[in-house]
Amino acid sequence: MPKRLRNNTIRARRAKRHARALGLPDSTFGAASTASSAAALSPATDSSPDTDPSPVSTPSAASASSLVTVPRRRVPRRRRWLDRYGWYEPRPEGAWTTTRQAEAWNVATSRRRSRHDGVLAGLNTLSQELEIVDSFAAYGSETSGINVVVIGDIGRGKSSWIKTVCVLRQLVANRQVVILDKKPQAGVGEYTPLAKALGAESIRFRVGGSGACLNLLDHAISVRGDHTGGIDGVVPAGQEALVVAVLTDAMGRELDEREKAAVGAGLFAVTSEAHRTGRDPVIRDLAHRLLNPEHHDGAGFGPRWCERALEWGVEPGLALLRLAERDLCGLVDAPTSPAVRVALDNHPLVHFDLSALPTEGPALRVVMTTANTWLANKLAARSSNYQQTILVVEEGWHVAAGSTGEVFRGNAKLSRGLGLSTVAAFHHPADQPPDSPAQALMGEASIVVLFGQARYDDAAETVRLYRLPPGTEETLMRLGRGQALVKIGSRDPFLINHIRSPQEVLLTDTDAAITGRQSDSAETTPTTSEPAAERNGPGSGGPQSHGPGLQGGAE
Repeated sequence: MPKRLRNNTIRARRAKRHARALGLPDSTFGAASTASSAAALSPATDSSPDTDPSPVSTPSAASASSLVTVPRRRVPRRRRWLDRYGWYEPRPEGAWTTTRQAEAWNVATSRRRSRHDGVLAGLNTLSQELEIVDSFAAYGSETSGINVVVIGDIGRGKSSWIKTVCVLRQLVANRQVVILDKKPQAGVGEYTPLAKALGAESIRFRVGGSGACLNLLDHAISVRGDHTGGIDGVVPAGQEALVVAVLTDAMGRELDEREKAAVGAGLFAVTSEAHRTGRDPVIRDLAHRLLNPEHHDGAGFGPRWCERALEWGVEPGLALLRLAERDLCGLVDAPTSPAVRVALDNHPLVHFDLSALPTEGPALRVVMTTANTWLANKLAARSSNYQQTILVVEEGWHVAAGSTGEVFRGNAKLSRGLGLSTVAAFHHPADQPPDSPAQALMGEASIVVLFGQARYDDAAETVRLYRLPPGTEETLMRLGRGQALVKIGSRDPFLINHIRSPQEVLLTDTDAAITGRQSDSAETTPTTSEPAAERNGPGSGGPQSHGPGLQGGAE
């Protein structure tokens, strides 16, 4: 039997079986199968142009195709040996694919950002669009505050982000930046090369009196909350609140009401006397006044308590004297240095180098809190000028502990009235107790920049603190160097790649002490007289992505 006839016969038999299954008569397919068989046995016709063969007419086949409905395919049989090896079970993990195949899944078009004002930070990982991370630009439309927190492990890019997005690019936006620099690098503060490159003076603090001094009782810090030229209702912490906070940390306990009353009376007395003589009081004056009060110092407590009130300030006086002679000697116990007094007026960048202060003890925490209070009072006095200012605090957990941390946190709550955006950097958030001032300071930020976390407990605590979606822990632990998860107000968090220019790569280098040499960019430092093409060199490519293979990356 010819092969074509055999195939047509098989098709006819299958069609008859399908017809029986559908309840149709077998004759439905008779004409179609007969015509097909006849066509298969008929000899081939001449296909030359001179001949005009007539095609075989099969009207019954057309009518049959309109009546027959092809049944669904039979369900395949489940084989036991495949079932034994889990062939039919769903895969717990996803299948591998390629970017060319997976691009078809992204069928939606992301909405472009309508806001174009503010400081650029990098590229959105998903949409590859430029992202603006600016607390002042986002205020009102996306956030209700202007404080920023940066969290991440060492070596993930926190310092590079702060130096570029929160310092250099803010100066271009005509804003003032104040830096409390604790991290040492090559014997000086980490931000010293940056300040030197911008022509700003680095104000260095040292224990013992060889460095700068910021008077704890400076006249810029208000006594009763009055500021000439300020806005009503914007009142940062004053001298009395600052002194009580320092004494609380130094004495290791809360001051009782009698001690607070004695400190307040003594502070008013030494301040009034110093202003009459044309000088600023210092904490040593207050200590001696509490230990050796005048007879009339207790008159304000009435005739019954005027004599006893002279003894209420003995313990606070001893604590202040100890701080002035040992722990805080040369830091906050003398008149404010001229460089500090005019720092805000000389340059838009103010750099306080605190790297020489010991981590243990009250010195670092007291100087940071005093600087924050002094700055808040200076800004309150000129708040009617509406000057936008950024305060950068590296190692923010230093200022978030104890009573001085409460003062720092209280000043941060006045950020909107002062126009002061506080940028604080933290690492290992799981090490901070849930009710600590550090946790409160981190939780009150309106913009959060989260870099990679190596420890799961840190990632889990970060997710809990900022109410991030479930599963974000793994995302934080997989972030590479220079990659961050950013959350701005109530906006959904998004991933970003931090982008730096070649000049910013040079200024953010902190690996020199580890590698023993400067980065490649630092070895060929350009001069200002060189043309732009010569400075960048061939193939420089402009801005660079902050990735694992890029030298000069900071923490």
